[in-house]
Amino acid sequence: MYSSLLISLLFFAGCKKSDPSPSVDLPQPVTIEQGTIYHIDMESRDLYDLFMVTTLQGNVNREAPHIWIQKTPIVEYDGPGAMVDRSFWLNTINDKKKTEFKDPYLLLRDFLSVGIDGCVIYDDDLFGNYVSGARHPQPNDNLVAKLNVTAMLCAHHGAVALTLRQYEILKSTYGVELPILENTTTPEFDSWLGCYRYAIEVAYREPVIASIANNSHYCLGMFDFLIKNKMFIINMKGDPSMLEQQFTDEVFDRVPGPAPVYGIWNVTGGAPSEDTFMRYLNSRGKYCIPNFEAFNISYTSGLPPYVPEESETVRDLTFDPAKKYICFTETDGDNYEFIQQIFPIRFNTPQRGDFPIAWEIPSTLWELDPVAAKWFYAERGQNSYVTPVTGVGYYKYQLPEQYREAYFQLTDEYMKKARFRTIRTMEYSFESGRPLSTIPSVEGVFCGYGHDDPTRPIVQENHRSHELYNGKAIFINYSYKDMDDISAYNGPTPAFFSVACVYTHPSDIIQTINALPADWVVVSPGEMVDLYKQYRSRH
Repeated sequence: MYSSLLISLLFFAGCKKSDPSPSVDLPQPVTIEQGTIYHIDMESRDLYDLFMVTTLQGNVNREAPHIWIQKTPIVEYDGPGAMVDRSFWLNTINDKKKTEFKDPYLLLRDFLSVGIDGCVIYDDDLFGNYVSGARHPQPNDNLVAKLNVTAMLCAHHGAVALTLRQYEILKSTYGVELPILENTTTPEFDSWLGCYRYAIEVAYREPVIASIANNSHYCLGMFDFLIKNKMFIINMKGDPSMLEQQFTDEVFDRVPGPAPVYGIWNVTGGAPSEDTFMRYLNSRGKYCIPNFEAFNISYTSGLPPYVPEESETVRDLTFDPAKKYICFTETDGDNYEFIQQIFPIRFNTPQRGDFPIAWEIPSTLWELDPVAAKWFYAERGQNSYVTPVTGVGYYKYQLPEQYREAYFQLTDEYMKKARFRTIRTMEYSFESGRPLSTIPSVEGVFCGYGHDDPTRPIVQENHRSHELYNGKAIFINYSYKDMDDISAYNGPTPAFFSVACVYTHPSDIIQTINALPADWVVVSPGEMVDLYKQYRSRH
């Protein structure tokens, strides 16, 4: 550990980029070319090196998409087989030249001329002994605040985050001495409130904060995107003091609503919980775009959007009053980790594309990650895609009335781009779905998450699970846990069952479909809407 005196001396020296004594064994810098992917595998590197590279990536990719990082998730990692290999998405790109870097310091050296003006020094024990690739307890709120403010200052100054150890390595081995623009190792950054007040005073002086994120952990996978967009990055506290809560309110109120909050609530069980987090955000006209372990969005969001031709295959089905209709929807597609890490593995299920299984895919994907959007469209088969909870982003509680029209308009714009016509909500009630019927692109609403919530509909009272409202079909979802009772349903026909499949492997859904009796018809959510309208036109 370096002494605080040495840190202060280095900081106030106002160092300049220089070439003290680079090693004679270093390769010559690459010539940066537009359209080339400069990629580096960071799996064997610690979180300090990863933070250095993600701050570089965010700043560089603000200028143009250049840098790509290969890395497994840091906090929420389910292990090999449950998630794709870190090289998966890079390997799907076959129309660009690729140049590999093996040394993160050389990557930094070669990209110093692209949006980098210096460095921000931070504590060399910030991450402790945290090991990437496994779940750990929530880190201390003050540590996360220090991480967040370091990232914000890097975005503001066009700087990379360095510990003093990294600073010295860069100087002595690679011949690069960066100006030290900020130093977050000093006592004013030892408290949650001190960190964020400093960020406001230095980087967010304007009355309006354009965009905001919540990072509650060492979720470095999303930092490149946050830095690229110069977001205010906070970690909401579960037990704030009066001053901390007042500050939090002031920050969120400076972000005009309706507005997305990128990131995630406390991911390993700490406070605030998802419900507390969403209740607070939604009450202030904010919604969430969950994104905490999705790497390289700073790169993909710099590419031209990918607009699909269609999101489903609609068969020419004729309503039969003697049939029981059922659709299955894989949930949690609003979370970019599922899109990037989990869904591609599940798409590899044999015969998956032969069935009208629905998947939640964010309507923002075509803009934020055209690489993934193109892949999902190409791999769709007979599957279909629906708008996740609850539109352009996730809200659990109704947004205040003054924000709804603008939010619904934005949702409509993104649904049109994604070719979506159905949408899901969290709550098991018609009241949660009816307001969404005013969105022009919405033809059907499917309400309820899919767990064993006691408010979900009763199987034998299927007629209570659907309605036509404002000319739009609304269905209350059943849980996949209800499938034994659903399969045994012997009530009146026609019957309409929408089943929300939470963390359900498609092989289980396929097995269930194959076991259904002949009087069942498996359809997509869109087809369910069409058939239900045919039914209601006769009754």
